[in-house]
Amino acid sequence: MVQSLSQVGLFLFLIVLGNRLKHIGMFHAKEAKTLSKIALNVTLPAAIVASFNTFSMDYSLLILILYGIIANLVLMCLSYFVNRKQDNAIRTYALFNGSTYNVGNFSFPFVQALFGPSALVASSLFDLGNALMTTGFIYSLGSSIAGGQRPSVKDLSKKLFTSVPFIAYLVMITLSFASIRLPSFLQEWMQAIGKANPIIAMLMVGFMLEIRFERSWMHHTLRLLSIRYGMAILFSYYFYSFTAFSPVIKTALILAVFAPVSSISVAYTEQVTDQGRLSSFTSSLSVIISIACYAFLAPLLA
Repeated sequence: MVQSLSQVGLFLFLIVLGNRLKHIGMFHAKEAKTLSKIALNVTLPAAIVASFNTFSMDYSLLILILYGIIANLVLMCLSYFVNRKQDNAIRTYALFNGSTYNVGNFSFPFVQALFGPSALVASSLFDLGNALMTTGFIYSLGSSIAGGQRPSVKDLSKKLFTSVPFIAYLVMITLSFASIRLPSFLQEWMQAIGKANPIIAMLMVGFMLEIRFERSWMHHTLRLLSIRYGMAILFSYYFYSFTAFSPVIKTALILAVFAPVSSISVAYTEQVTDQGRLSSFTSSLSVIISIACYAFLAPLLA
């Protein structure tokens, strides 16, 4: 418990440090984008590779991909339903920000540091389903509602298969089922690079955190986040009480559903609506709430 509290405290310190350094002008938004590229294309894939390479895959765990899809579908439907009488821009904002999870850059560092490779593999499988929904179906549906051009299958496939973490998931799942292991030297390299992922990810969260809002936003934001975290409690109860997974797998799933809004949702909202600033506020507030949830849950679950 003491070690878990210490690790959570370190992550909170890194988030606050990154945010303060940005506000005093030492770093700027471009540094956050640079860290994001490093995390998504280097350290996160390395952590995924290292975890899968030491894990014996069980076919029953593939249902975690379905859980990632279902969780997004439930949130998407509820978010859209409560905003069905709003204009197209708000309904699209609700789709993008009511569902989707930032598992890779937020949940992974906690899971990686506190619960080890098995938990990280579980998070990866859930995030595979989450990525299929976030980058594929939800973006397509939101673009259609906003009145923009509906993306083609080719466009959606390009987004998925140019994502380095997504490719890492697919390759390592295939190798795990084939019982193929990487050479020992390559495994050591991936472990060394992957260890940098929690620090880089937490600093990036701090850089991106920005709370500036208009009073009119609170109604939309609080309604969406109430749905997100209310359903997170129900999902967690289901995972804990009605699944036969090991405690470490259950822990990974519980932390995944308490992850904040995916950062890519803000980019999507800005791209197809005029509600980009509202989306940014919602995303930042969800990060703060998720930090509080993780500070409570991570030591408790550990």
